[in-house]
Amino acid sequence: FAVLFIEILIILIAWVGSSIIPFTESGRYIMIYLSYKILPPLLGSIMLTAIIGIIISTADSYLLVPANAIINDIFLKYLKKDLTSKQIVLFSRITVLILGLIAFYMSNLFSKSTTIFEKALYAYTIYGVSITPSLLATFFWKKVTKEGVISSIISGALTILLWNNEKLILSFLPEQVYNNIDEVIPGIIISSASLILFSLMYKKK
Repeated sequence: FAVLFIEILIILIAWVGSSIIPFTESGRYIMIYLSYKILPPLLGSIMLTAIIGIIISTADSYLLVPANAIINDIFLKYLKKDLTSKQIVLFSRITVLILGLIAFYMSNLFSKSTTIFEKALYAYTIYGVSITPSLLATFFWKKVTKEGVISSIISGALTILLWNNEKLILSFLPEQVYNNIDEVIPGIIISSASLILFSLMYKKK
């Protein structure tokens, strides 16, 4: 209940903020813009601190979870089964470092922005578009399959990554349409479509 209440408050703040600041280019960063431009310095600094805290707390999870999966589900299961605890910790740290470098490289390669807030939003967009359809389907659709989930995650992530390739997208989409569509919309549509299509193609036996 507490999480739902907080989420509703965040939506209300963004809704009110978008009516105060009706600029389309600031829409995706409305919380940051409100903190910096509208709120009193004390309240603004508290909100910015909270935003930074969310970014940091989520960033380490994005590194630790895949590192743990790689070490336990792949490395220890198929390659090295007789490692000591110290060796496992060492390999885990190396994996986290490698994943961090890959993430940094990809953020510079695909994201147009250079600020930490915009890079964080870009990462959240990829994560949200990739995971949300599959997560909801596991709760509300009994016909979902692992093939559908995998295809949904891959197609959603690729859509967001490729959407920033302006030359590629403009080769088959009018510029006016491209400039007025947030990347979340095509990402969610393609991710959801892949989920449904592959789940129906590979039905549960």
